[in-house]
Amino acid sequence: MNFIKKFIGASSTDEVASITSGKLYLTRSKTSPKGAIECLYNDAYASIKQTTNPFFYQLCITKVYQEGENEFRSNSGFNYSDDEDEDYEETDGNSSIVRTSSFIQKDSKQNTKDEWIFPINEELKIFKKIENNNKRSIAWKDLNGDLGDKFEFVLDDEIRNNDFDSFMMTIYKCLYEEKYHESSISVNSLDQLKEFIYNPKSELLNFEDLEYDEDEDDESDTTEDYGDAQERESPKLFVSDDEEEDPHPKGEVVYASKKFALHLYDSTTGSFLLKSSTNELEIIDLGNWEFTLFIIGEKIKINSSLTKNMNPTFNYEHLSFIFNHYLINKDQVIANSWLLKFNNFNDLNEFQNKFLASMYESLNKKKFGIEKGDDDYFVDAFSSLELNEEEVSEPEDSESDEDVENSTKEFSDKKDKNTYLSVGYKDRAYVSRGDKIGVFSQDDKSLKYQTTINNITDLKGKKFNPEKMLLHQEDSNLVMYNPEFNNKSLYKLDLNRGKIVEEWKISETIPLKNYAPSEKFAPLTNQQTLTGISSNGLFTIDPRLSGSKLVNDQTHKCYKTNNNQFQTLATTDQGHIALGSGKGDIRLFDRLGVNAKTALPSLGDPILGIDVSKDGRWILATCKTYILLIDTNITGNQKNSGKTGFTAFFDKDKKPIPRRLCLLPEHEAFIKNNNPKNDFNFSSAYFNTGVNQKETSIISSVDNYIVTWSLSKILKNDPSPYQVKNYKQNIVADNFKFGSNNRLIISLPDDVNMIKKSSLNNPIKEFHH
Repeated sequence: MNFIKKFIGASSTDEVASITSGKLYLTRSKTSPKGAIECLYNDAYASIKQTTNPFFYQLCITKVYQEGENEFRSNSGFNYSDDEDEDYEETDGNSSIVRTSSFIQKDSKQNTKDEWIFPINEELKIFKKIENNNKRSIAWKDLNGDLGDKFEFVLDDEIRNNDFDSFMMTIYKCLYEEKYHESSISVNSLDQLKEFIYNPKSELLNFEDLEYDEDEDDESDTTEDYGDAQERESPKLFVSDDEEEDPHPKGEVVYASKKFALHLYDSTTGSFLLKSSTNELEIIDLGNWEFTLFIIGEKIKINSSLTKNMNPTFNYEHLSFIFNHYLINKDQVIANSWLLKFNNFNDLNEFQNKFLASMYESLNKKKFGIEKGDDDYFVDAFSSLELNEEEVSEPEDSESDEDVENSTKEFSDKKDKNTYLSVGYKDRAYVSRGDKIGVFSQDDKSLKYQTTINNITDLKGKKFNPEKMLLHQEDSNLVMYNPEFNNKSLYKLDLNRGKIVEEWKISETIPLKNYAPSEKFAPLTNQQTLTGISSNGLFTIDPRLSGSKLVNDQTHKCYKTNNNQFQTLATTDQGHIALGSGKGDIRLFDRLGVNAKTALPSLGDPILGIDVSKDGRWILATCKTYILLIDTNITGNQKNSGKTGFTAFFDKDKKPIPRRLCLLPEHEAFIKNNNPKNDFNFSSAYFNTGVNQKETSIISSVDNYIVTWSLSKILKNDPSPYQVKNYKQNIVADNFKFGSNNRLIISLPDDVNMIKKSSLNNPIKEFHH
C-alpha cells in the first residue's frame, strides 16, 4: 500500500526511527466521564525525530493518506478548542499533504489535525504493550488529560517484531541522551538502559493482582503515580481495620468456612499474632479464570486474588495456611503475611483441595481435573509431602574462620556496572562490566583481582558488551553472546590475547536463544561443540564448520509449533539435556534429534534458569518467586523403574513430585517491605558442582540477599532449609566456587566477593535483628 505523508512542525530535524503503519488511540480512565477509548487516527505513521536542540528528541504520530485521496484534513473529532490556533497553509506537490494546521498545548506538545508531537522524556512514561491476543502497541501518558488517560499507538499486523524492538530501543536511547546529555552511540545493550524501560507493573512491584487503594481525602498524592492501576480488571486488594467498607466480590462461591483463626505476622517479634477468632472465608469464582480469597474478621477484610504472588504455604504440622497480601498505600507497597489456623486436619485438607484447584485454573486458564497427571504435579508442588530419600550428607567445614569474606573493588568505574559472572572450572572467575571483563584468580580462601580486558569489540571494531559468557576449551576461551548486538552469532574471546578472534554465525535465519556445553564438564576438555537452542528447536553448534555453525543434520530437532518459547537449557555429564520454556514446561532429552523422553507441565510461570546435577538425578528450575527442585529418578512399580526421566518416560499418572523452594511468606514480605521499589526475582539457582563432588547445596539470590539451601534439609522437610546474608547493594550474580560446597562467589554492581557459606545467617537472626 502506498502512502502520502507530510511531517509537520519538525523543521531542521532528522528522523532516526519509524514504524510505518498503525492506529492512534486515546485511552481514558474508566472513571472518566468522556468515555473509555477514542480512535484519533485510523491510519498513522510513528517516527522519532531529532530536534535542533542537542540530545532532545520528539515522538511524532502522523496521519497518513492513500495516494490520490482528496480529503487532506484530519477530522478525528478530538481537539483542545481552547488552545487551538488554526493557521492553514497551502502548498503544491505531487505527493504531499497540502493543508495543515497547528497549535501548541500547554505542556509543549505540538499538534496538528494531521500530527501529534510529544517530547521524549521520562515524564511521558512511555512503554511497550503486548496483549494476550498479540496486539502490540506503544503507550504513553497524556500529560494534559485526566488521571489515567494515555495515548496508544497500535501497530498493524504487518510490522515485524524486530522493527518494533528497534523502535523501542531508540526510545530508550533518546531518554538516555535527554537525561545524561551525552551520545548513546556506545550503548548497545538493554541492560545499560534498564532505568528507562518503564513498566506500570514494575511500579507496582510487578504484582499483577494489585490495585490502588484510593484515599478520597488524599487522591492527588496517591493516584498520580499509580493511575494505570485503576484500569486493571483484577479484584481490588484490601486490608483494613478502620477504612471504608469493601463490597463483597460478585461471583460463585466455590468454598466457604468459619473453622479457623486469623493471625498476622509481626516482624518486631518474629511471630504470628492472633488478630481475629471469629472469621468467615470464601473462595469466589469471578469468571474468566479469576478467583479471589475473601476473608472477613473482627474489623478486618481481606480480598486477595489467587495468584503466584501470594506465595501460598501449607503447614500440616501446625494445621496452617500462610499467604502474602499486598496493598498500595500512598507511594509504597505494604506486604502482610497472614496465617489461617484451622481447627483440624480435615478442615485444612478440604480448604487446600479447593484452593489449589482454583489457583490451578487461575494460572493455567483451564479446568482442574481434565489432565490428571498435570493436576497432580501442580498439587504436589504446593504440598508438604514426605519423601523416602537416602541421606544427602554435607561435608564438614574443616576450614578456619579466617578470611570469612574477601572483597575486591579494583574492577570498577562510574559509568558501567557488573552484569554477568562466569566461574571457571580451573582457577579463574570472570565478571563483565560494559565492554570490559574483569579477571579474578581463585584460591581456596580468597578471590584476587588480576587484570581487566578492556575495549572489547567485534571483528569490525564495534563495541561489544557481553550478556552471557561461557568458558570453553579448557578455560582458554570465553564464548560470548548478546542478542541485542547480534542474535544469530556467538563471539569467541581468546583469554590469552584478550580480544575477540572469531565470530560464529549460527544461522542466517534462526535466532539463537541460548547455549550450553555439550556435556556439563566439557569446558575442562578440548571439546569444540556446544548445544544451542532457538525458540522452537535444539541443535549442535560446531565452530569448525565453514559458514553457518549450526549442524543441520538428523540431530537438529525443530518443532513445527512456533510457540514453544524455549529459553534456557543445561546438560549433564553424559550430555543429557534439560530444557525450560517461557510457558513454564520442562523437557528432558537423552540426546539431540529425538523427542523428549519426559515433559513436565507448567505451574503457570516461565522457567528463567535451569541447572542439573552432574548425574541428571536433580533439576533446578528457577521461576520468578520460587525455584523448583525435581527428582528425575523413576521409582516404584513404574515400567521404567530405576532409570531417569532423561532416558525413559514416567508412567502417565506418576510424574515426579516437584519441590517449591521459596522463602517463607513472612521473610518474602520482609524483603519486599524493605525494597519497595524492587521487583522480587530469584536469580538463576545453581548446585555446587565438581567432577568428584556430590551436589549438596543450592545457591540463589533475591534483591540484596544471598540465599543457600541445604539439599538434605529440603529432603527431610526441615522447616528452615535455607540461610541468608544481607548486602548493601543488590546482588547481580552468584555461584559456588567450582569443586567447593563452602565458598561462594558473588558479584555486586560495584564489587566482587568470595565468602564462606558458614558466614550466612539463620533467617530468624537475619530478618529480625
